[in-house]
Amino acid sequence: MGVSGSGKTTVGRSLAARLDCDFLEGDRRHPSTNITKMAGGIALQDSDRHQWLLAIAQDLQHAVTHQRETIITCSALKQSYRQQLTIVEQVQLVWLSVPRAELQQRLRQRPNHYMSDTLLESQLNAFEPPTASENMIQVNGTLPPQTIVDNILTQTIRRYPTFSMQWWNR
Repeated sequence: MGVSGSGKTTVGRSLAARLDCDFLEGDRRHPSTNITKMAGGIALQDSDRHQWLLAIAQDLQHAVTHQRETIITCSALKQSYRQQLTIVEQVQLVWLSVPRAELQQRLRQRPNHYMSDTLLESQLNAFEPPTASENMIQVNGTLPPQTIVDNILTQTIRRYPTFSMQWWNR
């Protein structure tokens, strides 16, 4: 999770490849009305995100029900959004923390994406940093993607030492 430009897709794909598991890009679950708004420079409101979050929660439930390890990316900007997603058991949230200046630079360098750097401010304003009570792994999102993946796996193994080390070390 993280705001636009934090590296969710890049890291998510790398993590899924490392673990040989499924990957779902949460942005693809946005209804076309949301994409049109964002492409037009209009920030989404909670009501706009409702159906999107429901679709992602359904994806999570489907993955758990079918015992499919799955990496799903989404911004999950607010604690209430994260609570909605973590109702499903066996969900581990990872926050890619990236400074504002780095986010701005990344977004300016992204060609042909509907989420422009002009909307970053609205996401940063909406973002509620995770609290200690949330099941959250925080990583430095400015590191190289493979280093971030290593950090995620290391922190996950520390949190869940009973997980199969073979599975996590592949």
